[in-house]
Amino acid sequence: MHEYKSLTRFILLNRLGWRLLILTTSFFAAVLGILSPYFQKGFIDHLIHDRGYLPEALTFSSPLPYLFWAVGLLVLSQLLNQVTNYIGIKESLFMQKKIGQKIYDKMLSLKLDSMTKRPLGEVVSLYATDVSGATVYLDQTLPSGSSTFFPLLITPFVLVTFFDTPIAYTLLLVAGVTLLNTYLAFRQSNYFYLFKMLAAERLGFVNEWVQNMRTLRILGWVEILEQKIIAKREVETKNRIKMVTNGQIMNSISSSFTFIVNVVTLGLLVLYYKKELSPGEIFALLWILGVFLTRPFRQMPWFFTFAFDAATSINRIESFLSIQNKHDRREADLVSTVSKNILEVDNLSLSIQDEKILDIPSLKVAAGHHVMIVGEVGCGKSLLLLSLLGETNCEWSRYVINRNQISPSVVDFKSVFSYVPQEGLIVSTTLRDNIFLQYDSQKNRDDKVTEALYHAQFKKDMAVLENGLETEFGERGVNLSGGQKQRINIARAAFDNRDIIVLDDSFSALDSETEHLIFNQLVNGAWKNKTVIMTTHRLNLLAKADVIHFMKNGKIKISGSYTDLLNKDADFRLFCNQLTENTTPDFQGNPL
Repeated sequence: MHEYKSLTRFILLNRLGWRLLILTTSFFAAVLGILSPYFQKGFIDHLIHDRGYLPEALTFSSPLPYLFWAVGLLVLSQLLNQVTNYIGIKESLFMQKKIGQKIYDKMLSLKLDSMTKRPLGEVVSLYATDVSGATVYLDQTLPSGSSTFFPLLITPFVLVTFFDTPIAYTLLLVAGVTLLNTYLAFRQSNYFYLFKMLAAERLGFVNEWVQNMRTLRILGWVEILEQKIIAKREVETKNRIKMVTNGQIMNSISSSFTFIVNVVTLGLLVLYYKKELSPGEIFALLWILGVFLTRPFRQMPWFFTFAFDAATSINRIESFLSIQNKHDRREADLVSTVSKNILEVDNLSLSIQDEKILDIPSLKVAAGHHVMIVGEVGCGKSLLLLSLLGETNCEWSRYVINRNQISPSVVDFKSVFSYVPQEGLIVSTTLRDNIFLQYDSQKNRDDKVTEALYHAQFKKDMAVLENGLETEFGERGVNLSGGQKQRINIARAAFDNRDIIVLDDSFSALDSETEHLIFNQLVNGAWKNKTVIMTTHRLNLLAKADVIHFMKNGKIKISGSYTDLLNKDADFRLFCNQLTENTTPDFQGNPL
């Protein structure tokens, strides 16, 4: 599929044949619709024996053929209009899927710090309103535009050719009303734009409110946030009132305009030009001006409204799609290197909003080593892990995984790393699906799933689950404790069995006994020969590491074994003392 830089071009020129078919069917619908009154005129004038104006080939001996052609052309015209609308809706749905996929792919490609100024509610609103708004070009603007302007272009020619009607004043009137409707439509599109912007902002507040309901209630912030949502809703309501009022004005003008055109055109013919009209001509003119043009005039303001509105949706989507990670275009440089290290990074740095957060001249992790990254809260430990996973806009001069120098644009980090966040990810589905991280997962690996859960010390919990692996959890694991969530996430990492396991303070919600069992049976057991990189604030775990990297102010100040660091660095000793002071001894007297 051809890629267009402009989303508008992507919508209008993609599958061009179908777009041209919309215009073709609409054009013939207009032609057939305007020919119907020609035969209506013949039918009526034939009844009063006045058929001298008709071409000889279209002169019939009875009025029925005229009626047949008049009705048949009208039916075919309406049928083609319906076909036009059907193709427009079908193409709109097709393009919604394509644009939705673009947004989805972009969201997955963005690094953590690329979205610092983009609330989640905005992205949700793109799906909820702007995807369908952008494709209005196909299901509304293109079909209604063609069915509006083709009749308006053809009608003057028919009036002059078949009815010898002076149309200069009529065209002038049409032009004036078109300009007025365009102005009102532009105002309406602005109201639509504000409606979408305000809805996106309110949705962001509601999303925050729903996700943090319990915490907000405990802290007493529920009423404050609700007042903010209500205030935003009030602004939305005022804008909506203006939008509805402006829309009613447009409808009133377009509804009454055909009556005005009738009066002006027939008045000019009878009073100014002193033209004698036959009954058939009067009926045909009334039908053209009062019926045939009714739909185009009513659609005209909304054609402009939907066109302007679609443009605002496209701008919002393009604004999101234009977000770039700072280092998306690193060149792939797959170079084999001889090393005992499974991971090497040189000159890793990360800046967010012009503030340097990470500055790591060198980090090396030997294959099979258990590495701990520690330091004060806010020193950059978690950001370092996310940077190693390719989830930030960090820079580096060299990055080696499994002895291959890589660029993040080509490596599939998921195939190398297992990641366990501090806040465990739980999806509203079964326990089995949460380990597989896919819906409707197969049962043929239940033994491996169960083994992974047992490694994560979830055996006792399994015993009380009524449906075992089929047990369904609520949204975000609302019916699970923090420790249960962490253990399910640890079990997921055990099931994945990747080369490198990354644990971001993943034992923080566990009691000391459970932590001890997991460390002995999994980290030092099943993962004994695996490479493990973890952050922790548990003092009792530090002595178990092969290497400790002590971070301060976004830098690795010193690296070595637990004993080496205690002997060499005063800041590390102070950090350990603080951990001791903030730690409650377990039942055996060991610090947690």
